[in-house]
Amino acid sequence: TMLYGRNFDWRYSPAVLLFTDPSDGYASVAMVDIAYLVDAAQVDNLTDLSLSERSVLLEAPFWPFDGMNEVGLVVGMAAVPARTMPNDPDKDSIDSLMVMRLILDHAANVEEAIEIIDSYNIDWEGGPALHYLIADRSGEAVLVEFDKGERILIPNENNWHVATNHLRSEASAVTSGCHRYDLIADRLADNQGILDPSAAIELLADVSSSDQEYGTQWSILYDMSAGAVQVVMGRDYEDLHEFEIFGN
Repeated sequence: TMLYGRNFDWRYSPAVLLFTDPSDGYASVAMVDIAYLVDAAQVDNLTDLSLSERSVLLEAPFWPFDGMNEVGLVVGMAAVPARTMPNDPDKDSIDSLMVMRLILDHAANVEEAIEIIDSYNIDWEGGPALHYLIADRSGEAVLVEFDKGERILIPNENNWHVATNHLRSEASAVTSGCHRYDLIADRLADNQGILDPSAAIELLADVSSSDQEYGTQWSILYDMSAGAVQVVMGRDYEDLHEFEIFGN
């Protein structure tokens, strides 16, 4: 069983767990921060709004922050320091979240996800610089970063992979400089990369943030083998939402 766990730490972010099933791609599930679409004050009363006022939510599929498709491919992003991006004049430019939508819709494995990324110039305008942690059911995973105008791939060396909010390509070989990264890496190493879902959620809780400005908005665990999802909102780890989605 392959698991992918992720915390999203940011300003208060009303979110939806979004299911999509495009006619020309894979069905998927993704977490979407709808703070970019709807005023936070309206979130508790969305169903009271008129259809025209809610129509902006039709853009939600194009704002995935992490997600898994029906063949067990998962992609998540994290903000990192900005670096010079590759820019090929023969390629179209694409938004940094839209590329995740294309990956969820059309990539069956890590290799195909990288091909999609390499097909575009990725545009950070309107948001922070990102790196992407991608994994598939086979156990292959890669961290995709950008620096000095180049795309950098950091594959998993063990049966696990880790990313937080720093550029792994620039980190020291001795220490990452990020306590969350080090705690995750040490826990996984101590357990040879083997955690059951409960232990994985516990690890997400242990590295979650209670910061009033940039706290953990959601923790999510994707079971890539079973097609299941467990979600915790606002660090309320006693209130775990579970979904069986795609099956084996």
